[in-house]
Amino acid sequence: MNLNLPIFDRVADCKNILIAGMGGGFDIFCGLPIYFELKARGLNVHLANYSFSYLEDFQEGTRLTKSLVGVTAGDGELFMPYFPERYLSQWFREKRGEEVPIWSFQKLGVRPLLNDYQTLVNHLNIDCILLIDGGVDSLMHGDEAAVGTIVEDTISLVAVGELKDVPVKLTVCVGMGAEQDMYYPATFENIAELAAVGAFLGSCSLTKHFSSYQAYEDAVLFVQSRSYQDPSVINSSIVSAVQGKHGDYHLTQKTKNSQLSISPLMAIFWFFELTAVAERNLFYSHIGTSETFHDALRSVMFATHRLNKRALSRNRLG
Repeated sequence: MNLNLPIFDRVADCKNILIAGMGGGFDIFCGLPIYFELKARGLNVHLANYSFSYLEDFQEGTRLTKSLVGVTAGDGELFMPYFPERYLSQWFREKRGEEVPIWSFQKLGVRPLLNDYQTLVNHLNIDCILLIDGGVDSLMHGDEAAVGTIVEDTISLVAVGELKDVPVKLTVCVGMGAEQDMYYPATFENIAELAAVGAFLGSCSLTKHFSSYQAYEDAVLFVQSRSYQDPSVINSSIVSAVQGKHGDYHLTQKTKNSQLSISPLMAIFWFFELTAVAERNLFYSHIGTSETFHDALRSVMFATHRLNKRALSRNRLG
C-alpha cells in the first residue's frame, strides 16, 4: 500500500526536492513518510531541518556555511544531549545501509537562514521545497487566542518564502491536536480560508500498513531510544494515533504528568501553497530583517501586543 499524496502531480517533474523541518527539533521526522514515498517513486529527495542542536562547533559532516552543515552519522559516540539530526543519520546507516546527510540550519533569524537556504538550494540544485510542520501552528495568523510556538515556523516560512528561484514551494502539517497551547477552531477557520482561494491542496492519512509509515515509526523509536535523547511529543502522538490509540495515552514517560488527547486527526497530512500561508502570517513583515532568533522573538512579541485578537468561535476540536 502507498501513501496517497495529493501533491504528487505538483512534484513529479521536480529534479531535486528538499523536505525541511520548519519548526525545529523533530519536525524533520514528520516529513519522513513523504520522503520514503517520493523515493520509492523514483524522485531525488533531500532532508533538512531548522535545528535546535548546537552546530557551530560540530566538526563532522559537510559544512557549507558557519550555520549550515550536512550532519552525518559520524564515527563513535558524540556526547550531545539533544541531536536528533545525527541520530536520524545513524538510523539510515544502521537500519538501511544508507549514508544520508541531514542538512541542518542553526537556530537563527530570517536573514542568515535565507542565506543558508539559498546556499543549499544552489548546492543541491533544489527546485522544490516542502516545509514540514509537526503540528499546525504554522497555519496561525497571529491573532488567534493561542498560537503555539509560532516564531520558529514563521522564521522558516519567511526565509523560504523569500527564495526567488525555487518554482515549487509547499507547506505540510501533520499532528493536528498534538499541541497543547493551540486554539483549534481558528485552525479550521484558517484552513477554510486557504481552501476558498485554492491554496489547500488536499490531505492524506497515515496507516500502519504503509511501508513509508513503518520506516518512519522505526526511525522515531530508534532515535528516541538513544541515551540522553529527549523524545518528541508530537511524533510520539502521531505514532500512537496510527497504532489506534485514543485519548489520554502516553507512549513516552515525558508526557506522563500531562493530559493527552490522542485522536485519528494526528495521522493526517495537510498540504498547502506556501505563499498563501505566508502572506496570511501577520508577523511576516515584522521579522524579515531579523539576524538572530531572539531578534525575531522580540519582534513577534512586540507585534502581538498591537494585534486585535480574533473573536472566539463556538466550535471545538473533537
